[in-house]
Formats: sequence, C-alpha cells, structure tokens
Amino acid sequence: MALTLLAAVATLGLLWLALELVMRRWIERPLARDFYGSIPRERIREHQERHGICVATGPGWVHLGWIADPERERYAIERRAGGDWRECGRARFGSFLLEGDGGELRVRALPRDGGAPRTLGEVRAEPGPGCPPLHRPEIAGPWRTLFRPRSHGRYVNDHSLHRDAEGRWRLLGITSESDGDFDAERWFAQGVSDAFPPRGEMAEEMRVADFGELAWAPHAIESGGRWHLFWSPHRLNQMSSRDGIHWEGHRITLDPPHHRFFRDAMVLEVAPGQWLLYATGRGRYYSRVDCYQSFDLEHWQYARPALRTGPGCERASPFASTESPTVVVHEGRCYLALTYNNDSFFWPGILLLFKKWRGRGSYNDTRVFHSASPYDFGSYRGPWRASREVARLEAHAAELIRHPDTGAWWITTAGWPWVATLTSGEVAVAPLRWVGVGRKAPAV
Repeated sequence: MALTLLAAVATLGLLWLALELVMRRWIERPLARDFYGSIPRERIREHQERHGICVATGPGWVHLGWIADPERERYAIERRAGGDWRECGRARFGSFLLEGDGGELRVRALPRDGGAPRTLGEVRAEPGPGCPPLHRPEIAGPWRTLFRPRSHGRYVNDHSLHRDAEGRWRLLGITSESDGDFDAERWFAQGVSDAFPPRGEMAEEMRVADFGELAWAPHAIESGGRWHLFWSPHRLNQMSSRDGIHWEGHRITLDPPHHRFFRDAMVLEVAPGQWLLYATGRGRYYSRVDCYQSFDLEHWQYARPALRTGPGCERASPFASTESPTVVVHEGRCYLALTYNNDSFFWPGILLLFKKWRGRGSYNDTRVFHSASPYDFGSYRGPWRASREVARLEAHAAELIRHPDTGAWWITTAGWPWVATLTSGEVAVAPLRWVGVGRKAPAV
C-alpha cells in the first residue's frame, strides 16, 4: 500500500514537471532572443564615440552610462586615487551604479579576444548630498469613473496619460471589442479632457495605433517640444508627434529586446539627454523589471534589472508577473509601482485562455518599491524579505500622476471586465497621498 501511494505521488510529480516544462517551452520558443539593443553591431563603435560616458547623479549615487558591445567587450570602471587609476568595478552592459563616493572616473573597454584595452571616456562626478525622505503612497478617497470607451472599444486595461501642446489631458489605453481578449487588443482607445481629473468623464476621440498588430501598454512622454509614444509587446513600437495629438512615423525601435516577455514599457528621463525604459521581463525562472537606456530616444540598449524577484516570492509566472511598471519621483526618492499578477506554474496560463482567474481580488495587487536612484530597486523574495517594498495598493495597471499645476497626486485603475472587481471596463481615478515613514530612509 505504501509503495503504491509512493508510486502515485511520484507519477503525479513527474506529470506536473512535464506539463510545466512543456508549457514553458511552448510559450518561450517563438520569443528566443540573442541580442541586447537596437544599435546594429557594426555601428556600436560609432555610437560609443558619439556619446562617450554619460553621467547621472542623485543623493548618494553616481551612474555611468555608455554604449556597450557585450559580445566583444567587457568593461572595467576605474577611479583615480592619487596619481593612479584603480579598478572599482566591472560591467557587462553599459551601466554602472556607484553608491557613496564619486571622483575622477573612467571606463575601459576590455576586448574579449585579448586585444589591447582602450578608454571609452573619463569624467568627474560626485553624488548629490543628503538622503531623501521615505513616504508611503495611500489611496485617499473613493474611485470615480475617468474614462470609458464606447465607439472604439469596450474597456481599458493598461494605459497612460499625458498633456498635449494645447494643455489638454489625453488618456491612451489598451482596448478591443471583446470583454478582455488579449489577442484582440490591436489599437488604443483615447480619452481627452481640459482638466484632470475632469468633473465628468473624459470625452472619447479616435483610436490610435491601429496597425493590425498587437498593441499593448501605451506610454507617451514629451521631450524638447516633441512627443513620443511607445508600446509593446515583445518589441518596442514608437511614433512621434509635434503636438501630442496627431501621431506619425510608426517604427520599431527595439527588436528584439534582450529578455523574453518584454512588454509594458514606460520611459523616464533621468538626466538631460538620458532616458530609462522600464519593462516587464523574466530571467531564467523568476520575473523582473528590466531597464533599457537611451541617449537619443531612438536607440536603446539593455542596461540592468531595475527589480529582481527570487525564491520566496509569491508569483513566478512563465510569462512574467511584474506587469505595468511605472516609476515616479516624490521629494527626491524614486518609487517603482507594478501590478503583481499571473500566478506561478502552468495552469494559470491555461485558465487565462478560458477567462478564468483564481482569486479575483489578486487582480488588483499593485506593489510599490522605493530607491534613492531610478536604477536599482533591489530584489523581492516575498513579504518577509521585502526591504524595498513600501506599499501595497488595491489597483490594477495603476498610474501615479502628479498634477504639475496643483501638485496634487492621483492614482488610476483599470482592467478586463471579466475579471476586474474595482471597475467594469472603465478607467477609474482616486486621490493619492504620501505618508511619511520615519524621519529618514536608507540611501538605497
């Protein structure tokens, strides 16, 4: 009897493992990637010479960024001490974060074939003073409807907001004519209002980015009098605008990305002429939020993970659980908010095909992590090892928005009608407040 039970348990275990391996192989196979950026290999040296070493600084940290060629080079970061250069770190990609001291710094390229090292550039950089205070974001009022499409879709999921050249607020969001079929989401619904939030709902305008292909997670920014619209999945699409209203020049600016399951891109300017793109990703097994960097908003290279997850975390979906990342800065400290969805193992993906969701409340799980720098939000390994996690908010695909005129903060939520519990197809908005946590927080 005992041997029979043991054999049954072993058989079930092997079946479980086989289903897990088959599921992962099936969904990963068409997404295999072997490159790390959008700059052609033969033009990397040209871009290295054009940009040199770019510096971003903040309270307690210095970041060096450059164009990398990880297939042919590794990089040594050196600091001048007296009259000598001493190595203080190494990097594979074009990103190195120093915490603490700055000084005279340089980056040396070390050819992997044993060739002579060469200097990419020398800079002097000092970290900013002080330690930014730590705050916890809290939803400070009831949800109310912000926007619901009626002519160009039936709902809104992941979305973004921006102001156009006329000062009007525009919302772009994932939609379709279904009640939440991810394979039918091929354009963006658009809402517009003079104020944010408006007294009523945003008015609906024409759909955006209707090219007959998947169109997920739009994000729009303005820089130098031009607007840039990004979206995914699996590659970075982009369009430009002179007014934030009319979009043109559809192009793919990152294909393929460095990691599988690239989606939900969000872009943040971290220093003049330097941008970070945060995206959902997955390592060998665990989910993560990846960083790509650009010095011109057209060419992107993988830089580093912004947030890792690991053993002990609650979710490790085959197609990544760290969705809809967004980064904001409040009183000098950076906050990364993400929707923590998609349970581990193979069956949630199968259930999703049949519009079944285990525990609908888990759909509205936004986690917020903090850091002094926008480059590194640490590692999440479950609630008992979450030193950087500062809040959990009941929202899905949330945007944290500071009104530039009033300084007031707001939060949005949205989602598929068949699973969302806070909304039924609309984007909703609520006030957000920041509550101080102690007098000071660690610098990193």
